[in-house]
Amino acid sequence: MLISTLFPLLIATTTLFPTTRAFSTALLTSSKTNTHHLQAHSGEDWDLNVAIVGAGPSGLLLAHKLLQSNIPVANIDVFESRSDPRDLQKQHGSRAYALGLGIRGRSAIRTVDEDLWTAVKKRGFECERFRLHLSQKLNFKLRDREFGVEPSVLIYQTDLCSALLDELELRSESDSSQSNVKVHYETIINQVDLSTGDLETNEQKNGPYDLIVGCDGANSIVRGAIETYSPPNTFRFTQRRLLPGCFKVARCEKMPPLLDQCSVALVLPESKALGVTAFVEPTVDGGCCILFAGKLNDASKSAEEGQTEANLSSLLFPDPNLSIKSNHNDIELTKQMIFEQFPLLDGTPGMDDAVKQLLNQRTSVANSVKCNIYNSPSTITPTALCGDAAHATGGVSGQGCNSALIDAAVLSDCLNEYYNPAKTHADVAATKKAMLHQSLQAYSNKQVPEGLALYDLSFGNDGKTLPIFRNIQSMLSNVIDTIFGGRFGIGQKPLQTLLASSSDSFTYFEEIERNTISIRFQPMKSFRSS
Repeated sequence: MLISTLFPLLIATTTLFPTTRAFSTALLTSSKTNTHHLQAHSGEDWDLNVAIVGAGPSGLLLAHKLLQSNIPVANIDVFESRSDPRDLQKQHGSRAYALGLGIRGRSAIRTVDEDLWTAVKKRGFECERFRLHLSQKLNFKLRDREFGVEPSVLIYQTDLCSALLDELELRSESDSSQSNVKVHYETIINQVDLSTGDLETNEQKNGPYDLIVGCDGANSIVRGAIETYSPPNTFRFTQRRLLPGCFKVARCEKMPPLLDQCSVALVLPESKALGVTAFVEPTVDGGCCILFAGKLNDASKSAEEGQTEANLSSLLFPDPNLSIKSNHNDIELTKQMIFEQFPLLDGTPGMDDAVKQLLNQRTSVANSVKCNIYNSPSTITPTALCGDAAHATGGVSGQGCNSALIDAAVLSDCLNEYYNPAKTHADVAATKKAMLHQSLQAYSNKQVPEGLALYDLSFGNDGKTLPIFRNIQSMLSNVIDTIFGGRFGIGQKPLQTLLASSSDSFTYFEEIERNTISIRFQPMKSFRSS
């Protein structure tokens, strides 16, 4: 029962603590530390109109990269359905957990310049400590500070996007900038026409665009457009909801006083059969966020089994399709149950407001996504996918934001390499389109193997339900590695820690993981074969 309670968050919680190593993928770093300008254009006909769908971290970083690149970009339109992350009134009570920016994310942001990383870093909390609390008195220190290691930065996505947005506005408005950058918030994309390069929003028709990039998450409308406009059996993707797992997140003004104020903590409930875990992350200014993970409550199944009494799981995780409003009794009951199951959270300042956030928040269920290519065919508008739109693991790997930022950096690098306008080209329109498609094909060739490897590392066996034998092997391997981490000669550093602490490719780690499981359980395999 302990393993079943611990395992769902072991993967997510061991990804936050990177160590510094050279980045193996050759990302191009700008030498223009304090200047942000474009080289002289070879003609207005070569200037690009770019649409980025999604103003999350990867979309905003891509806008930065295009702004300071040598690519002739006339206009960059960024569309986002959500509100401006700096609008605190609209952001209050929204679901948001702290992301862990590790070596991959840091490296991608630093390819713009060190100033941008400094601006981001100020909004987060540096942390490399991690404790596992099996009970109120029994806990293990799984990670501590390491000399000479640059810690990860825990930062809310809204704060990360706010930092990127503030810097983007400053740089795009400078006298040296030759690109017009606009970020359109609360703008819903209703249709993406890849035959013309037009985008239809809830306000108007926009375009035509020379380049469209989908950074719009697991439910990407841009990905749907690529599928629609691609020839049969050329573009394939799978998307699935990671049921029955679900989660909710609450922000608190201060860390729980009974926990280490500078350490991430995974806290198990007093009743291990409950199937709910609490993941506490310290954030900037002494605050924290608490992520409760569990299983989606099935009301019909509970009724069939005669379960009428509410428990913490049923209160926290109702069916997301149901509209449920909390009342005062629910708030008091939920808070009482949280303290009973997680006594280490008792005394947390602002817990009343945190419980309100939880009860008024829709139950979140993560999605996984896998695509065979990240670019459109050459017959339609050049279009690419980044981040969760191309590859999503639903938080299982803990590398979602970091890998999305790398996508943006690699895509910009490929555009820099292959989009080389020259006045000698006779047919500007055709050459322009061909160079863009060549850039996107190069990007896809580089990043698809990485995305597929990360997907397989997260789920195994191509994302399908694992055979029970391999599932038990993987579970035991993760538990042993997470608890001992190679200490006392037992286990090794968990795979997820290695993913966050190394810049080696995901394909490299996929091969290591395959060989490790094969060697570690060789006697068991012999038994099975007999």
